[in-house]
Amino acid sequence: MYRKKLMRACITAILAASVAATSAPVTLAADANAASVAEQNTADESSQETVSMKIQFIDGNGDVVAGGDYFVPAGVQNYSVLAQYVPEGYKITESGDFFAEQGGKLEVNVWLYVTMNIQFKCGEEVIAGGDYEVPAGWQKFSELEQYLPEGYQFKEDGGFFGSDGQKLVIDVEKIQKDVTMNIQFKDGDEVVAGGDYTVPEGVQNYSVLEQYVPEGYEMTVSGDFNAEDGGKLEVSIKKIQKDVIMNIVFKDSEGNNVGGGDYFLPEGVQNYSILEKYVPEGYQMTASGDFMVTEGESLDVTVEKIQKDVTMNIQFKDGDEVVAGGDYTVPEGVQNYSVLEQYVPEGYEMTVSGDFNAEDGGKLEVSIKKIQEDVRMNIVFKCGDEVIAGGDYMVPAGVQNYSVLESLVPEGYQMTVSGDFYAEEGGKLEINIEKIQKDVIMNIQFKDGDEVVAGGDYFVPEGVQNYSVLEQYVPEGYEMTVSGDFMAVENGDLTVPVQKINKEVIMNIQFKDGDEVVAGGDYMVPRGVQNYSVLEKYVPEGYEMTVSGDFMAEEGAHLDVSVAKKSKVVIMNIVFKDGDVIVGGGDYFVPKGVQNYSVLEQYVPVGYKMTVSGDFMAEEGGKLEVSVEKVEKDVIMNIRFMDGDEFIAGGDYFVPEGVNNYSVLEQYVPEGYKMTVSGDFMATEGGKLDVNVEKINKEVIMNIRFMEGDKFIAGGDYFVPEGVNNYSILEQYVPEGYKMTVSGDFMA
Repeated sequence: MYRKKLMRACITAILAASVAATSAPVTLAADANAASVAEQNTADESSQETVSMKIQFIDGNGDVVAGGDYFVPAGVQNYSVLAQYVPEGYKITESGDFFAEQGGKLEVNVWLYVTMNIQFKCGEEVIAGGDYEVPAGWQKFSELEQYLPEGYQFKEDGGFFGSDGQKLVIDVEKIQKDVTMNIQFKDGDEVVAGGDYTVPEGVQNYSVLEQYVPEGYEMTVSGDFNAEDGGKLEVSIKKIQKDVIMNIVFKDSEGNNVGGGDYFLPEGVQNYSILEKYVPEGYQMTASGDFMVTEGESLDVTVEKIQKDVTMNIQFKDGDEVVAGGDYTVPEGVQNYSVLEQYVPEGYEMTVSGDFNAEDGGKLEVSIKKIQEDVRMNIVFKCGDEVIAGGDYMVPAGVQNYSVLESLVPEGYQMTVSGDFYAEEGGKLEINIEKIQKDVIMNIQFKDGDEVVAGGDYFVPEGVQNYSVLEQYVPEGYEMTVSGDFMAVENGDLTVPVQKINKEVIMNIQFKDGDEVVAGGDYMVPRGVQNYSVLEKYVPEGYEMTVSGDFMAEEGAHLDVSVAKKSKVVIMNIVFKDGDVIVGGGDYFVPKGVQNYSVLEQYVPVGYKMTVSGDFMAEEGGKLEVSVEKVEKDVIMNIRFMDGDEFIAGGDYFVPEGVNNYSVLEQYVPEGYKMTVSGDFMATEGGKLDVNVEKINKEVIMNIRFMEGDKFIAGGDYFVPEGVNNYSILEQYVPEGYKMTVSGDFMA
């Protein structure tokens, strides 16, 4: 309903001026219909039999735009016979036939058509145009297919608003024609492949030939070529370099492993320079020349630390007071504050930890504090007014928490004071303390009804206690039926109600293999909800239960338990493969028959996990290949997200060990930023990594109307960057043949 009202409002508003003049003709059109009816009466009386029908013409909004009693030929008629009665400016949207009979009723769907001036442009060239009848209101370009110049197609999908007297420019493009060319793919002087190929006619990019490049090769040419029927073309290609996996270990001069892993490298003789990107950060290779890259081989590469020192201006501050400072030499790059220990003023210690970035000419403020000094104080520990202990004690100077005195509190007592106190040489302090909870002996009887099932003298904490403190003394096989608190006093008496836990009941149980009863009878089982595992001892020999979970055990109840004969164990040869690489295998014992892959978990090589699930058939002497993959191990790396030289965020993050794509770091990228780096990096325990990021330019949708005075020229919903923008970013949306007369900024 809303859409109908909106369409009606749009058409009414936009066509108001032009339709105002048409209202009279519409009325005249109705009079003409009446006259036509009269003429039809006369004509029909002398020729074909006619009938009078009540006909309503309804537009796309469900509104009646005209109607009345009309004479039409009797019988089956095509809707076209009603064209003479259709209101001016409308067309019938119905097709097919209807049955005309005296006094009949008929609703006919119509749509308002308007005349628009439409130009079809290919680039700057007007291909066709003129005044065309189109449906009023919002329409798809497909409504204009009948007017589209031959050999052309719409450049893009879209729509327009059908409005009388309006102009519309639509971009079109030629329909692409294919031609046949003779193409040779040459590696140097050698023709690798060639023949007649179908390509789009005209200037084309070499990328259209990708589908024809021989397998294992790639083009070495780019740009454009002219495609014409019967043309010839030579295309330069080269073999695609095959990458293989090789294990590279980076070792320092002392033979220590400082990094490495399995890397993809170009097969064949390669220069050590191709390993530069894998060298651990802070190191450089000492090896040079060439080496042979072979699938599955290992290579040790010697490296050494790159150590460059820079000068930084560092101030050591105790609060707001600068205690010391100056220009100091420190190693370049991300460093731990511990490298500054040598420069910390005597008698002080740093209060900051973690890392900082050392760069030449940089500045750094380092928080420090005086190293704690002990002082002698006279401390008295009092329980009420009674002095329990005291004397001179060494305590840390300055404001301290009472917890530093815990070791001095007399045995059997605890402090009743908390918070801070000030410690100074020769100071005095009184500390309130209290006795720690005392245990008392009580005579306790545990009774099941009137029967005493256990009892005696027991130690319990003095005072008001919860019955739960007696759990340790409850007789085995019993549980308390009382809760809440009781008063514990020396030599007191207490009776505690208890009841037996889980009384056993007799159940009739049948063990069935399918429909066959293989054993059964009356069995003792614990009362209440029980797990089927309590029945293991009753399962017939040579069988095992095939049911799990819980059942309700109650006196005299019956239970059917599904069992099956125990599986026979067979020996199978199983190979565990990671891709094409065998990582383990051998002859293993497995249960015979259809088994789930989970029974093989015990045999999977350490560090791997199966990538296959479901079932397999286990049979004596059978063979099976099982796909596995390495279990990914996470390591901690220190990662900094940098926007140019600006530090945005960073810290220690968990990442999978080994070669990783930067995409694994997406979860850690600061909100509102995106990475500007791609490819792979090496993740090693304790490694460091700088990741370049930039702010995300978020786009929003705005409704923009381009107006010439009060005249609406064009508009719609457009994507623009969020926030304050210059009007120049709207240039791309300005209607052709127009320019903006506004400048400055606006808020998107």
